[in-house]
Amino acid sequence: MSEIRPEAVGVSIENLSLSFGDTEVLRGVDLTIEPGEFFTFLGPSGSGKSTLLRAIAGFGPMPGGRILIGADDVTGEPPWTRNVGMVFQSYALWPHMTVRKNVAFGLEERKIMAKEIKARVDEALILVGLLDLAERRPSQLSGGQQQRVALARTIVVEPRILLLDEPLSNLDANLRIQMRRDILDLQRKLKLTTIFVTHDQEEANTTSDRIAVLDQGIIQQVGSPMQLYDEPVNRFVADFLGTANLLDGPLETADGTHLFQSDKDRTVMFRPQDLTIQSLPGDAGPDTALLLGRVEHREFLGSLIRYNVAVGGHTLTVDDSHSAGRQAFSPGDDVALVLDTRNIRILTG
Repeated sequence: MSEIRPEAVGVSIENLSLSFGDTEVLRGVDLTIEPGEFFTFLGPSGSGKSTLLRAIAGFGPMPGGRILIGADDVTGEPPWTRNVGMVFQSYALWPHMTVRKNVAFGLEERKIMAKEIKARVDEALILVGLLDLAERRPSQLSGGQQQRVALARTIVVEPRILLLDEPLSNLDANLRIQMRRDILDLQRKLKLTTIFVTHDQEEANTTSDRIAVLDQGIIQQVGSPMQLYDEPVNRFVADFLGTANLLDGPLETADGTHLFQSDKDRTVMFRPQDLTIQSLPGDAGPDTALLLGRVEHREFLGSLIRYNVAVGGHTLTVDDSHSAGRQAFSPGDDVALVLDTRNIRILTG
């Protein structure tokens, strides 16, 4: 790869729709991804996130609408003319080739001179920390090392954008954490516009500049990880991103008044950490409301204890920090909950 890398380009998606037969998979998607951004499509299985990524790459049926990479309208263009790099979930390495030959393959197909191929492959392998394993075959590598080879093979051809389709799903939990850090470090070094697909909230939150949350082929909300968590626009986003208390109907405070009244068109949301659990009688300060309830269930999660507490006709989830020697509440205990009312959100849809 050349030392002077091309300028990062953005991606614009305009009114994109796509169907497989009679099944509509993407519906009127409008989205702008900034140059050099680490952007994630996040959603459950069947939400359309991988289909959207593949449409950008040029795989799958012809969509309606437009896809622009930089200033170029690539809608309808075949994948090999778009100059995008895609890393698949399966890695798709040639088992009979060495690491070096796997990484060099795309350059050889482009008829690059041998001297330049060696220099660019060496640089790519240095970037992913595999130069000393260049003569091994994929079967001699760990899953994480194979993933690095797939990344090196993709970046060595200097794509305009990098597309990652659930690349960490085949790795164990600890290796996934390390690899997502390594991928982000590599992206920052290359300043390469990157689009990542995952169903895992933690992966999305720890890597992304911004996230698009998809459901049923529609973008529900776009924003930074903290913005989506703190200010979800609807019930789906609030529920999908972390744990949320979502209430339809009134919530009664300790003095018998209704804290709020929701209805079928509006949902009240607050997070488990917005509640503090106390022994009775409990005491509330400014910008708080006191609720009385009974512990139904308790889960020990290491750094915190998660309680389910019955309050009137609702079951609320409460997260309480854990430290050694601190007494926990038990199922059946009557407790007081203090709710920080400044963090209550009213959602529609």
